[in-house]
Amino acid sequence: MDKYLLLLLVLSLASSLQCARILGVFQMPTVSHQSVFQSLWKELSLRGHDVTVVTPYPLKDPRLVNLTEIDMSYASDSMKRHGFQFFMRKEFAVHTKIPKIFAINYDAADAIFSNTEFIKIYNNSNEKFDVILVQTYISPIMYSLGYKLGAPVIGVASMGGYVGSHYAMGNPNPPSLYSEMFLPYNGKLTFYERFCSTLYYIWLRFYLTFVAIPRCDEIARKYLGNDMPYMGEIEKNLSLLFLTTNPIFYPPRPTVPTIIPLQRLHIKPPKPLPKDLQTILDNAKNGVIFFSLGSNVQSVNMPDRLRIVLNEAFSELPYTILWKYESVDLPGKPSNVIIKKWLPQQDVLAHPNIRAFISQTGLQSTEEAIDRGVPIIGMPFIADQSMNTRVVAEIGIGVGVDYETVTKEELKNAIIEVAENEKYKRNIEKLRDLMLDEQVPPMEKAIWWIEYVIRHKGTKHLRSPTVDISWIEYFLIDIAFVVLLISTIIIYSIYKIVKVLRNCNKATVKKNGKND
Repeated sequence: MDKYLLLLLVLSLASSLQCARILGVFQMPTVSHQSVFQSLWKELSLRGHDVTVVTPYPLKDPRLVNLTEIDMSYASDSMKRHGFQFFMRKEFAVHTKIPKIFAINYDAADAIFSNTEFIKIYNNSNEKFDVILVQTYISPIMYSLGYKLGAPVIGVASMGGYVGSHYAMGNPNPPSLYSEMFLPYNGKLTFYERFCSTLYYIWLRFYLTFVAIPRCDEIARKYLGNDMPYMGEIEKNLSLLFLTTNPIFYPPRPTVPTIIPLQRLHIKPPKPLPKDLQTILDNAKNGVIFFSLGSNVQSVNMPDRLRIVLNEAFSELPYTILWKYESVDLPGKPSNVIIKKWLPQQDVLAHPNIRAFISQTGLQSTEEAIDRGVPIIGMPFIADQSMNTRVVAEIGIGVGVDYETVTKEELKNAIIEVAENEKYKRNIEKLRDLMLDEQVPPMEKAIWWIEYVIRHKGTKHLRSPTVDISWIEYFLIDIAFVVLLISTIIIYSIYKIVKVLRNCNKATVKKNGKND
């Protein structure tokens, strides 16, 4: 018996030695973003780490005894204050939306740094963390916590990398090959797309350098003090950058060792549906079309014209329409439409009667559809959704429609095409098999890298040398200048020599002429 107690004591001690203190700051007040991070901090807690998280969407799971959540839900209306409908307007160019996104991040940072509970953490010199996880969207403000608390920082994105993040990590990002995630381009770019992409990149570098990063630096210093490096330098010190990308929606590209691609972090095994929902899906003789625009683009706020088009198209379809609609009343609701304020999307998509999924094609929703083998009708509104919809159509797992111009007939034909044509189902099932065939499950990969950073107190040995050189050096502008200067000197010298020789020759000719 004593041997067993000794073994238990040894195992308990080993477990405590492996326990790390982890701080997570996930600021964007959107469910789709937070679902990725929730899976991560829950898993870290289950593995015995002491986790403290700042989030607008706490899990509040009493089973996670070593998880402390600082609830920032009271600040989650910042997107509404900035006019979310603005981001849905396609007539506004991307470069007009980037300042608005930064403004949302500024407000989120102010709210987090002003939180009384969090102030006690970052102003306490006795608080020690082994690693800090920070949501990476476009603002680097929260990276400053790494300097303040003396801990390595890992950036975690719920989508592809923003171009500023690639620059900060020293990752190759030529606009001729890789479109910015907020632009609707993908794959091989046309001349026009490369032209627009290049102009956008040039504008963005100037905006980041002279507007956004200085403002981020100002906010960080307001709360954390002036004895810190400039924000532009702080963001270059990320130990790792997790990008929830996959090789289907984000073309394969060279990456530095500190960028870790992940996918499907938030995907969970299907759970039983609520009884009423199970009955509805089971009894749908002609199958079900599932319609959800996610958590950001809410159906209740859609334009009247689009709602009318949807209702008219749905009324002429033979399927049951299950619609995530954030109100109890849908004007003009057809009899075959069932509305619910909230639906367990992953579990609904797993039901065998789901024929197609009308989606805004956010990355998380699209990965869920692929994982459950449900073809897609893409209706993009914001951010990377246009790019994702374009890929959905190109690889044959669905079709796309434009919410601003789609007609009843176009929408009805698109739904019937995807629901009835077996090629979409076959294609998405093949794609699912391809995406599931991984060497290491994505969560295991993420946890291993986090613990790697903890073990080695950062990743300075993996730092890309391009982080530490200027854009003048990177693009060889200094070399080109020297080559041009030397070439000019040589050409000018040759010119002068030739000129002198010609003058000497003329003088000799004149002298010989006089002598004659």
